[in-house]
Amino acid sequence: MRTFNRIVPVLFLGLIFSASVQASEGSIRIISPGNGATVDSLAERINVFYYATFDPKGDHVHLSVDGKDRETLRELEISHVTDIYQKGRWVPVMREINGKTAIDPLLPGKHEICAKVVDKAHVSIGTETCIHVVSR
Repeated sequence: MRTFNRIVPVLFLGLIFSASVQASEGSIRIISPGNGATVDSLAERINVFYYATFDPKGDHVHLSVDGKDRETLRELEISHVTDIYQKGRWVPVMREINGKTAIDPLLPGKHEICAKVVDKAHVSIGTETCIHVVSR
């Protein structure tokens, strides 16, 4: 019984630590178009679909094409929020979002499309991804 009383608190602290580590991580992925895809330069708009998870430091997503900010994506479909109960209230520790935006057609050639999570001051929190497409 004494061993059990010592192990349970250690396991509990380990779970709290792993949850806090997991909560501070984030990711963003551009789902479509795929990396290396060919897009139509004559298309009206190019749909960009993305999926992101981020902690409360992140506020919204910026989309850039060839290094130039194109979109500030605030209209997000939040698909899941993970909360913890802390100091008498529920605090979000991780958000999952599914997003979609349309960008103007690209001139023929190679292009880089990037998405990054930024804070309220539009500063990157370090969660970023890029894909390369060819417009024909």
